Amino acid sequence: MLKVYAVEGLRAGMVVGRDIVDEQGNALISTGTTLTKEMIYGLLDRPIFSVYVEEEDPVVGVPSKENLLDDDYLNCYEWVYQQLEVIFDGLVQRGEFSANALQRIMDEKNFNELCDGAKAVSQIHNMGQEGSYLVHHCLHVGILAGLMGRWLGWSVLDQYNLVIAGLFLDIGKMQVPKEVLEKQGKLTDEEFEQVKRHSQYGHDLLAGTTLNANQDIMQGILQHHERCDGSGYPLQLKKETISRFGRILAILDMYDAMASDRVFAKRRSPFDVFATLYDDILDGKLDTEYGVLFIKHLCHALNGNWVRLSNGEKGQIVYLDESRVRSLPVVQTEKGEFIDLNKNKDIKVECILTANEV
Repeated sequence: MLKVYAVEGLRAGMVVGRDIVDEQGNALISTGTTLTKEMIYGLLDRPIFSVYVEEEDPVVGVPSKENLLDDDYLNCYEWVYQQLEVIFDGLVQRGEFSANALQRIMDEKNFNELCDGAKAVSQIHNMGQEGSYLVHHCLHVGILAGLMGRWLGWSVLDQYNLVIAGLFLDIGKMQVPKEVLEKQGKLTDEEFEQVKRHSQYGHDLLAGTTLNANQDIMQGILQHHERCDGSGYPLQLKKETISRFGRILAILDMYDAMASDRVFAKRRSPFDVFATLYDDILDGKLDTEYGVLFIKHLCHALNGNWVRLSNGEKGQIVYLDESRVRSLPVVQTEKGEFIDLNKNKDIKVECILTANEV
């Protein structure tokens, strides 16, 4: 059977199921070709979103946890999480900032492991979230930022800086009262104003560190809640005055916040989140170029993940149509049935399942 993979999710040894063509329609790699690492690296340099791969019919059944969680990825993630938590506490509690500690986090090995294409997307959805939601959220945004930098073809330095901005974008929330951040139900106007100050708090915290010399990072942290139509905060900037980092982080922050469990809200289906993001793109709130690119790439990186359906069943995403931003997946249930959610409107994806939930 044919299965679609995001280019970042390709692995050497896979067999091409349909000709891979360039922007002019010329065949780059023919059907039936066995992919090599060199071929995959060549595709990463081109504006190609996904590739059809020929695979044997999948064996029906729940995969083991070992198939869902990558030990090397988990170990790297947990180490970076612990180091980031120490940096946050030192900066907020004592005004101390260690550039060397941040450099250790941003070591090339960690950077490559955590931002490894489709694997990164599946892992941050499949792992649990014990500990601080805020630190997990910042780390997720940093990982998504690394993916975006690669998808955009940015230089390694720009990718590196975007990751750092993502890692620190919500550190200012540590200066907002916990009872406000974790309040069940609607915030009062005064409480919402307190929350809205977090981007300024974060910017001000980092203004006393070596990061203050990098305006890309500083603007990204300050502006990640600005919106292109001027409806955001803290400065009500419009698109032309919002930095590229600010416009990208706005998208990544929204996605992870809605797709993750929070104290006051359960995680939503990524496809519901994509619909919300796309509506905000159409309404002129989010950047069109960055938003569409993010949705397309992340959507395809969800192939293979297990989901809970609204009818109570569990299923695995086996296909997504790469030609439509609002595409819904084809899901294979534990019974072996295939459900096309584009046609069956009575069933929806409720959420991506963690490995423990599968």
